[in-house]
Amino acid sequence: MADSQLTNFQKSKILRVFSILYDSDKDGFIEERDFVMAIEKVRQILEWPVDCDKHKETQEALGLIWKGLRAYADVNADDRVSKEEWVRMWEDCIRSDTVPEWQQKFMDFMFNVNDKSGDNEIDENEYKTYYQNYISVDECEKAFQKISGGKNISRSEFGQLWKDYFFSDDRQAKGNYLFGVPDFLAA
Repeated sequence: MADSQLTNFQKSKILRVFSILYDSDKDGFIEERDFVMAIEKVRQILEWPVDCDKHKETQEALGLIWKGLRAYADVNADDRVSKEEWVRMWEDCIRSDTVPEWQQKFMDFMFNVNDKSGDNEIDENEYKTYYQNYISVDECEKAFQKISGGKNISRSEFGQLWKDYFFSDDRQAKGNYLFGVPDFLAA
């Protein structure tokens, strides 16, 4: 692998999460409106009333995350992040072995929305409650077993799974299943 290039495996994972989580309107770009749509989806999934404290916190958090992503990845300053810019950003992150601050915030946000009970662990039902809105229930069950071995996932374990997903080139890494069972690992 060249120093600035992702392997095909890494690129497949990164583009999968681009499509599943970030590009809410499926237009091939990440834009501020994708985050607005994500906020509403989270609110509905977690059954929060409009403008409750959690909803406002989510709006604030995702607003900051969008600003960080745009500042880091939107190299042509067109207020959207293309797949090419997304891949370039991850090449830079992997090369420097650093997670941008906005991505750390997004990881924390994702743990918090998954941990619906607030007990600092994600159980299978919590994982399914959130991710079945993005992938099938069957895929949720399979993925949760792969990433957890049937146990609850702590915040630190979630952080390691997150790093494995975005950084690892190891096809056996549990983190590869954090966002479902990718087609390229389903066999």
